[in-house]
Amino acid sequence: MELSQADLEIVSRLGTAQSILDVGCGDGRLTCYLAQETDCEVIGVDLSRSGFRKARKLAYKTGVEHLVRCIKGDATHLNFPNGQFDVAILSYSLHHIEDQSATLREMHRVLRAGGTIMVSEHELKEKGLKSRCYHFTLTELTDVLLEAGFGGIRWWQVEGDVLLVAVK
Repeated sequence: MELSQADLEIVSRLGTAQSILDVGCGDGRLTCYLAQETDCEVIGVDLSRSGFRKARKLAYKTGVEHLVRCIKGDATHLNFPNGQFDVAILSYSLHHIEDQSATLREMHRVLRAGGTIMVSEHELKEKGLKSRCYHFTLTELTDVLLEAGFGGIRWWQVEGDVLLVAVK
């Protein structure tokens, strides 16, 4: 299972998380790896079901099919109760989402008090649209997290990309 260095950093910073949400899960690689490493249920959400078949196969192959659930859903309107998750992850997916502010507010809502959001993205030195996706400067990422209600923001440079960790 091939993961980015930022994804490996995410896993290393999970702590004692028991409930994990992976928004923009795609084909489930990170979702399955999270379940494998934590032995916790991990729910992946994606706007498209196109990668769910691969995710199911990978979950079965790695023995975590009982821990992985992939759900089709819109990140701006998640169908989960307030405070359900310890950790919410956006791994290289925020740039695909049109309304980043609404998404981060929704992530804030579904995190328990003291919960953590982890966002990995490609860092650019200037803002703007590139290849139909929005890319962020570090300042923009930090600002949008603060606006959504997160605090305690820390960040790391990981192989030219950025990993931000913030607390509700």
